[in-house]
Amino acid sequence: MIRVRRYRCRACRAILVVGPLGLIRGRWYGAGAIALALEAYGRGETSISIRRRVSPSATVGGSACERWVTLVRWIDTARSGRLFAVSGLGELPRRRVAEHVAFALAGRAGRALGEDLAEAAFAGAAIAA
Repeated sequence: MIRVRRYRCRACRAILVVGPLGLIRGRWYGAGAIALALEAYGRGETSISIRRRVSPSATVGGSACERWVTLVRWIDTARSGRLFAVSGLGELPRRRVAEHVAFALAGRAGRALGEDLAEAAFAGAAIAA
């Protein structure tokens, strides 16, 4: 549970929500965790092993033995351009979408060739969130 602060502008009455870097509105996971999961999936890791590393929940449903549905949702949302604003993914397979998003996030972090992609994608996700 993360507490965020809300402020109201006295001039225009708009509400500003302030929280830690890397939060994504409407998501239970931070941008960094999502970026790490996408990078690992794009690298060929199974969704089950990714869930074990990324998800803090020890209790899982029956379908979690076969795949992590949340990861599939993130990839499909990224494909539509609504997650991290990466476009042009079209009809790529899910692993390729995850790989492209990880590279795009790493690029936002200013990743140099030879650096750890997961670390750079994590940093880029905080910028993109």
